[in-house]
Amino acid sequence: MRRLKTLFFYACIFLAISCNNEPHEAPLVEKTARIEIAFEGSVEQYLVNFGVHSLYKGQSGFVSATIVQPSELEWTQIIEQANTFNLSTSATFSELVVESEEPVHTFGFNFNVVHTGDIPTEDFENLRATIKVFGDNAEIQTFQYTAKPVGEVSEVLSEVVRF
Repeated sequence: MRRLKTLFFYACIFLAISCNNEPHEAPLVEKTARIEIAFEGSVEQYLVNFGVHSLYKGQSGFVSATIVQPSELEWTQIIEQANTFNLSTSATFSELVVESEEPVHTFGFNFNVVHTGDIPTEDFENLRATIKVFGDNAEIQTFQYTAKPVGEVSEVLSEVVRF
C-alpha cells in the first residue's frame, strides 16, 4: 500500500510539472509589411484619414512606416513615442501604398473617409476602398470599406495584424 501511495505521489508530481499552465506562444514571424488601398468613387469629395501604429520588431523595437505612393504625400503627423503615423488629406489619388521600413511581426491601422461637404453632383459615387495587407509581398488579408452616405457619420475600420 505504501508503494502505491509513493507511486501515486510521483505520478502527481510528474503531471504537475508537465502540465504547465502558461500558454504556448507562437514564435514571432517578422515580414516587411505593406498596405495597398485602392479607391473607387468620388474620392475628390472626401477627406482620407489613414493611420499606422504599433509597428513592432523583436520584443519591443519600433519600426517606421513610409508612404510609397503617391510619392509626393508625407505624413500629416508622426508621434515617435507612440510609434504612430497619421495621414489626413483631401488630395485626389486612386491608390495609397504604405510600407514598413523594416520587417515587423505586428502592426495596426485605422482608416476612414469623411465627405468634405461639397454638394454632390449627379455623377457622385460614395467612396469605396479595397485595403490589402501584404507580408513579404504575399497577400495576407483584404478588407472592404464603403463610405457612409453624405450626411451620415463615418465609421472607422481599425485592425491589428500579426504575422
